[in-house]
Amino acid sequence: MPLAVLISVVLLVMLVGGCGSTTTTTGAATTTTISSVTTASTSTPATTATTTAAATKAVVVQGVDPTGMDPAQQRETTTVNVLRHLYDPLLERDSTDPTKFNGILASSWTQVDPTTVEFKLKTGVKFTGGEPFDAACVKYNIDRLLGKLPNSKPAILSYQFTTVDSAEVVDAQTVRIKTKAPDPIILSRMTQLMMIPTGAVDATSGALMSVPNGTGPYTLVKWDRNNQVVLQAKPDYFMGKAKIDQVVFRTISEASTRLAELQAGNVDIITNVPPDNIVEVSSQNKATAKEVQGARVAAVWFNTLKNPTLAKKEVRQALNYAIDRNLITQTVMSGYGLPVATIVPPYFVGYNADLKPYAYDPQKAKSMLAAAGVPAGFTVEMLLPTGRYLLAEEVTQEIASELAKVGVTVKLNAVEFGVFAKQTQARDIPDMMYAAWGSPLFDPTDMLQTCVQSGTTNFSFYSNPTVDAGIMKAASTVGAEHIQALQDVEKLVYDDPPFIFLFAQKDLYGVSNRLDWSPRSDELIYLYNASVK
Repeated sequence: MPLAVLISVVLLVMLVGGCGSTTTTTGAATTTTISSVTTASTSTPATTATTTAAATKAVVVQGVDPTGMDPAQQRETTTVNVLRHLYDPLLERDSTDPTKFNGILASSWTQVDPTTVEFKLKTGVKFTGGEPFDAACVKYNIDRLLGKLPNSKPAILSYQFTTVDSAEVVDAQTVRIKTKAPDPIILSRMTQLMMIPTGAVDATSGALMSVPNGTGPYTLVKWDRNNQVVLQAKPDYFMGKAKIDQVVFRTISEASTRLAELQAGNVDIITNVPPDNIVEVSSQNKATAKEVQGARVAAVWFNTLKNPTLAKKEVRQALNYAIDRNLITQTVMSGYGLPVATIVPPYFVGYNADLKPYAYDPQKAKSMLAAAGVPAGFTVEMLLPTGRYLLAEEVTQEIASELAKVGVTVKLNAVEFGVFAKQTQARDIPDMMYAAWGSPLFDPTDMLQTCVQSGTTNFSFYSNPTVDAGIMKAASTVGAEHIQALQDVEKLVYDDPPFIFLFAQKDLYGVSNRLDWSPRSDELIYLYNASVK
């Protein structure tokens, strides 16, 4: 597809607390059921929802289970898809106009000065446990995120908020968020912070990981680990009751099983449909395949901090020349991937059109490896998660095959996604890892800060002071200067690659014909506005 058409398609798609729990364990399965939840208007236990048949129900299938119910202690899109039904952010990006933000917990916002945004908050909003939402709550969440609470450290989600300095309460319904420098994507960042009640993590000592307490449109009925999450619509949600009474997220790692369940009419949405199965999705006249150019970019991360051979720039360049991106995207991905020169796709702010994907040149790769002192090649281990990324096993097998042709032996280590998440969060990876990073902000600043900039809490295993300085400049400038700074950084990482650059992924879903829902480019699966036909 021509680039101009691709961008047009992308833009068209983008335009079109007082809780307790009981936990039972049998083998590897763990079930959490909410035993007592007091809402703003009723004290009826949430478990009564299981005794009354839901008027409407939708079932979503993902390849992996949520990693937890605490919105600040995770960084996975699949977990966010569940938690967004339970928690609310201040703002949300509009599903039809990516340049627009809608107020959720915020009623309005103003850029007071280059480093301060003031938010006016909606009134009368309460958490599932009955606690009020106010400006002090926003400050608590920011302090908790940044590790400013007593005896605390930055939350896992803090990687997306490196520019945020503090929050200041003006009055009960007004809060100001201050950044260390002008931040071109501060509003985008605030779409990612889902609010918990003031004092929640202090009072429950981590119970929030299994017993959520949010202001969102649904409450948790049951979490059967590695099986399903059952959510029930709140009758008194402050923005109005959801159209679908019960939403269930099921975990099925095998793509073939997900497809079979959709064809049988047992589920309504399945993610990561293999391209070869698109025709099968609609074969029973019960579902339709839907696609959207996504914000996820696949790459192989180099651990340059651990492996001295991979610390050499020439070696990393050579491995980029060893990969046939066109073959991978056209054959393995059946055309559902766009080769990229860096980790920035053409439809992101600040894309550097002067950079072209590394050419496939195995002979040049061999010569560069020899010049770098490894003429006989070497052996590496590559970590990858199962069930999470579209065709990850097939893509990495092809990468291993192509690297073998230039003398590099790859030992693939495929692990369950929960294990992968814990390892990466602990910064414990082998020589390489395969991942596909999604940025719902449509600006590469967040990706660069998280996946490239050096730091002990980042998703980066690479260090280049010049690149760090360039990223910091991009993150603290606006307008034309911001775009130029991004393009400059892309040129730096192209020349000194932290990754084997691969492709931007097109997202494929199978959607039941009974469900009125369309996929978003930011991968958010949020059914508050969806309905059953």
